[in-house]
Amino acid sequence: MDVFGKAFQDYMTGKKDLEITVYTDISGPEKLPVSYFFRSWDDMPEGEKLVIERSGGRVLDVGAGAGSHALELQKRGLQVLALDVSPGAVETMRQRGVKETHCGDFYDLNKDHFDTILFLMNGAGLAGDLKSLKKLLNHAEELLSAGGLIYIESTDIMYMYEDEDGSYRIPMGEKYYGELEYRLICQDLETKPFPWLFVDPDSLEYTARMCGLKTRIIYTGDNYNYVAELSKTK
Repeated sequence: MDVFGKAFQDYMTGKKDLEITVYTDISGPEKLPVSYFFRSWDDMPEGEKLVIERSGGRVLDVGAGAGSHALELQKRGLQVLALDVSPGAVETMRQRGVKETHCGDFYDLNKDHFDTILFLMNGAGLAGDLKSLKKLLNHAEELLSAGGLIYIESTDIMYMYEDEDGSYRIPMGEKYYGELEYRLICQDLETKPFPWLFVDPDSLEYTARMCGLKTRIIYTGDNYNYVAELSKTK
């Protein structure tokens, strides 16, 4: 179900108060205003602004959503390919003026190279789980031009396992604590459960190193979120 695409298209036709209800396997439902995906530069978080200001050359925006980052980058004279698996999201981006879009999977891209690759809005989650993060970063490294940079955003959700006494009750077993199961509902559409990854900075750095990438944390937010800048080691 194209929950995001349908929500974006309905927003474009005037339903400005739409919300997406987000369910996970470790927390209660939360409301995500669809308007957040249509934010302007003034409304973007500090971490996103920092990434946009550092971006250069040909840019790949992975999971581009409604295209707000791509539009801002275009304003700055950069060539941007906005990628999303949602047909409705891609159509929304085209309607909003994003010049170059692609509807498809990140792993479908294999013949192009980019100077900047973006995984914003907790974009590390696209890996699904910690094991698959290596696959994601390996493919990004293959698409990265010499001297290029990858910007990836995530959140360390260890705080969600903190007890009242300040200790942490981390679930034991094969599953990494940042591997969640998501489900989205908006109006009459509902997704099937799907995996989403929140990776701590140390695990990201370790995985990136195995992919020939070095890591530098360039931004840390107030809600345990962060942005990492990755570059080729050779």
